[in-house]
Amino acid sequence: MSGFLDSFPTIDYDINRGDRSEFQKITNIFFRVNFIKETLNDSSSYYLYDITDSDTPEILAEKVYKNPEAYWMITYANDIYDPQYDWPLNYIAFNKYIENKYGSIANAKTTYHHYEKVIERNYEGNITVSRHHINEVPFSESNLVDAPWYESYSSLPDEQDVSFINIDGKTIVQTTYRNAVTNYDYEEELNNNKRSIKIIKQDYYPGVQQEFNNILNTEARIAYLRKLF
Repeated sequence: MSGFLDSFPTIDYDINRGDRSEFQKITNIFFRVNFIKETLNDSSSYYLYDITDSDTPEILAEKVYKNPEAYWMITYANDIYDPQYDWPLNYIAFNKYIENKYGSIANAKTTYHHYEKVIERNYEGNITVSRHHINEVPFSESNLVDAPWYESYSSLPDEQDVSFINIDGKTIVQTTYRNAVTNYDYEEELNNNKRSIKIIKQDYYPGVQQEFNNILNTEARIAYLRKLF
């Protein structure tokens, strides 16, 4: 990463912050660029990639652009500015995170983050799923309000409820069931949601790199990037 940061502009920084000011040139770590929306919205300029446990931004940049210092192409294209938290954890790091947060993996797998009512609709093999957060028990049992009509996890049956509904003349199979989401499953889903990213195609790399250099040195007209202030 040092090579990339070495190219950043510098600023004068008062290291004493007192009456006897003494300024030193330091790297402006707040300098940022970003891809313009048209680039990321053009499906011909990128492809989707699922991050594996063995991937890091540098390793992936080496695979795609033959240059580990081009990791910024991947992180900036996906609004990843802190790889420690915005990049998915591998199996070992994830389990350590769980242990630190919940005391143990066993505890995370036996305590619950939230409860859901899940509705699956199937029309000729095309399945859509909607999830709705619900309380564990009815409001009346929580002494909040007497609302026996309010659906809760405990009020839904253990078995799946299958029904047939008609929408716009189409007969759809609807399956409704309840689901208790453990803390482990919740954290795992959050982690896995970070895996799908956009990779700017290798053909664009020389042009984007040149534009990055232009932004650092001039105010030249650019097509792919924009400076953030």
